[in-house]
Amino acid sequence: MVEFFRSIFEGTSSWSGGVAHSIVILALVIAFGKMLGKVKVAGVSFGVTWVLFVGIVFSHFGMSLDPNLIGFMKEFGLILFVYSIGLQVGPGFFASLKSGGIGLNMLAMLVIVLGVAITLGLHYLTGVPVTTMTGIMSGAVTNTPGLGAAQQAYSDTFGVSDPSIALGYAVAYPLGVIGCILSFMFMKAVFYRKPFSRPDRHAASHQEEVDPKVLEAESHLSDKKFISRRIIISKRSLNGVVLGKLGLETVMGATVTRIRRAGIELRATPQIRLQYGDQVTVVGSEQSIAAVEKVLGNSRKRLDEPNLVPVFIGIALGCLLGSIPINIPGIPQPIKLGLAGGPLVVSLLMSHFGPQFKVITYTTASANLMVREIGISIFLAAVGLEAGTGFVDTIVHKGGYIWIAYGAIITVVPMLIAGLVGRFVMKVDYNTLAGVLSGSSTNPPALAFASEQDKDSDAAAVGYATVYPLSMFFRVLFAQLMILLFV
Repeated sequence: MVEFFRSIFEGTSSWSGGVAHSIVILALVIAFGKMLGKVKVAGVSFGVTWVLFVGIVFSHFGMSLDPNLIGFMKEFGLILFVYSIGLQVGPGFFASLKSGGIGLNMLAMLVIVLGVAITLGLHYLTGVPVTTMTGIMSGAVTNTPGLGAAQQAYSDTFGVSDPSIALGYAVAYPLGVIGCILSFMFMKAVFYRKPFSRPDRHAASHQEEVDPKVLEAESHLSDKKFISRRIIISKRSLNGVVLGKLGLETVMGATVTRIRRAGIELRATPQIRLQYGDQVTVVGSEQSIAAVEKVLGNSRKRLDEPNLVPVFIGIALGCLLGSIPINIPGIPQPIKLGLAGGPLVVSLLMSHFGPQFKVITYTTASANLMVREIGISIFLAAVGLEAGTGFVDTIVHKGGYIWIAYGAIITVVPMLIAGLVGRFVMKVDYNTLAGVLSGSSTNPPALAFASEQDKDSDAAAVGYATVYPLSMFFRVLFAQLMILLFV
């Protein structure tokens, strides 16, 4: 019996035992990590990030997986995570761009440029090779596509690989997660000690001019003949239909005053396109609202039916988009969005423009959260199992402990500087700022931590998605440029 369990954990049994070994290791890393994530010290928990550390421990003691399997699980988990984020925040993404998205992306660019400048400065001050520093920078901002881009650029240029890039990444990654989260905690305690009273102009709760008809309809609520009720659009045939064409006001005497979509409050205009799963606030008499319910459906049970076809088609299209090489004049090697940036861009586009082509991209909040949690858990488990093998040896015998300090500087300093600018110059609220800083560092664990701080708000996720695509592009670009220009 002892030999049986040893073969399962060490992966030395037959083919079926090898499969069991992989599943058992992965499941235990995630389970133990999630359990530790519920433990709070001084009211603070690192949440799902514990999965990464448990994976490192397992790998250090010889309980790891096949490298090819780890690579697949890492990328697949990340794809599930970012795609579910895109589906959630896509409906509010373009609205957020109109109400401060350019400023938020400029704030993200500040984080990126400062990180690159600090990395190059440390290279010239300490003499650490650019290859190692590029790996440290990618780990410090938890940017796996940047790591891959740097490795590919080096091998394409010199014909061989440089293991120091991956080692620098592995050593800096854990503190890249912790440093980002600690920066958030520090900013919340110091920068946001006083109540934040200024209206948020930058993300989910953007302010817009209200239609006079809406104000008139809401003013009638004092009359006992009029009531207000939220109705769910659960008829698939209404997906993508323009609100004004339904004639709810002229035919039924009811007025749609608000539309809630993926946690975002939108202004109800005659030109807005309705989406399957929208919650509309209707003002009118009992009879008129009953008639509107029949038109819109108002069946929550129908919303529980999964729509998997658009999800997997979107993932396939995202992977194809992420694999397209983008040639930039003056740079010898093309860059790519990667298997994280591509699916995110596609999910944002599909969730926003899909209804115009009668494509239903709606998923319930619980289903979206389940996919997101599974994705980030698999991703962190795979990263931990991959990094743990040479982690201790690099730190103890190869001076890696100094690399940790370099990575911490690259992580924290740009965060705090951008946090100061975001809080006191741009007047961004805490949840949005945390999401923007997470997106600028392409840091899924940091976003998970930020989202857990206020589970009733999607501001962090919207801020993340607002800056993530552009941040991913420049993270990958700068990682390649550092290898091509400074090695």
